[in-house]
Amino acid sequence: MPSPSPIVIGQVTSLTGSNYMGLENRDGAELAVQQLNDAGGVLGRPVELAVEDDESLPQGAVAAYHRMADRGVVAVVGTSFSNASLAVLSHTDERRVVYVSTGAAHTQVDPVRPYVFMTPPTGRVVAAQLLRYFRHRGLTRIAVAFDSDSVFNREAWTTQETMLSQFGIEAVTVVSVKVDTEDFGPAVAEAAASGAQALMAWVTGPPATGLALAFRSAGLNIPMVVGLGAASPTFVDEVGPGADGIIVATSLVAVEADLPPSATRSAIAALTEPFERRHGVPPSQFAVDGYTAAKLIAAAVDAAGDDAPQAVRQAMDSLTCLTPEGEYRFSSTDHSGLDVNDVAVAVIRDGRFRLTPWSRDEMLRHLP
Repeated sequence: MPSPSPIVIGQVTSLTGSNYMGLENRDGAELAVQQLNDAGGVLGRPVELAVEDDESLPQGAVAAYHRMADRGVVAVVGTSFSNASLAVLSHTDERRVVYVSTGAAHTQVDPVRPYVFMTPPTGRVVAAQLLRYFRHRGLTRIAVAFDSDSVFNREAWTTQETMLSQFGIEAVTVVSVKVDTEDFGPAVAEAAASGAQALMAWVTGPPATGLALAFRSAGLNIPMVVGLGAASPTFVDEVGPGADGIIVATSLVAVEADLPPSATRSAIAALTEPFERRHGVPPSQFAVDGYTAAKLIAAAVDAAGDDAPQAVRQAMDSLTCLTPEGEYRFSSTDHSGLDVNDVAVAVIRDGRFRLTPWSRDEMLRHLP
């Protein structure tokens, strides 16, 4: 009897170019597919991951998505590079193949597009959670630094700026940096001169590292708070001992050790333990997103009882699925699925992300 044909999940990710997080993204999706196959596959069929390189370029992501659609994949795990992911969106209307982005720009799902979903908490959700943290700490005057070359960070700051008055917070200075900025000293000096009580940093990759190193070199006695883009072991390694004390918005996975026993913590362990055995490091936010996207697609195929792209889309539109990132509740009007309670506010201690006391109390109240 012939073996059943595989269910093919596509993945568009950055294997080359400046977006080094793409390799972590792929590692997470590969682990998810292995686990699905170890458990017997989906609908009694093996699962296969087909990966295409977007070369860290918007046009590369568009071309890769079209190649996946031509191949007949059931759905696509999208790139973590928001600039590239946004370029794909209009093409989903034409090709009608579900695209589960691992980029975090909220404009991917606002307004809702029929075939576009996302895994990370949106920039809007992260921004709101960090403002809740500032308010709890009594930090009402903040300096802001953001990477204007990053769509996610630029949009996250623009969104957060509109929320400031709701939380009684004022941005006393706002500094724009760029992805190729080499000297972050002037940005830090402006923050220091502003009288701010904290530095809010919307930066990812090299700018996150550069800003953190300059912040520590300046010896400022205020907290540095960074958005989701710094929730990676790579950031901690590159900043070194100076990373200790930096506050970072993270997924629940990064703070597994501090979470209370729960179904969510069990789902996290199912990812972190085998990932660390395989790669020798904990999964970054980008690995978590790749893993989660593949699991969500598989859950939709299973719920649909069919691997036809239209059936998968319909299943995604009403999917509820517990994952290491929280419990997604997609609907026809919500293609992000997560809320502020799925964002941890952590502090880096001894090279690890640890829940802040405030965030621990919040998790005790809300964690599934």
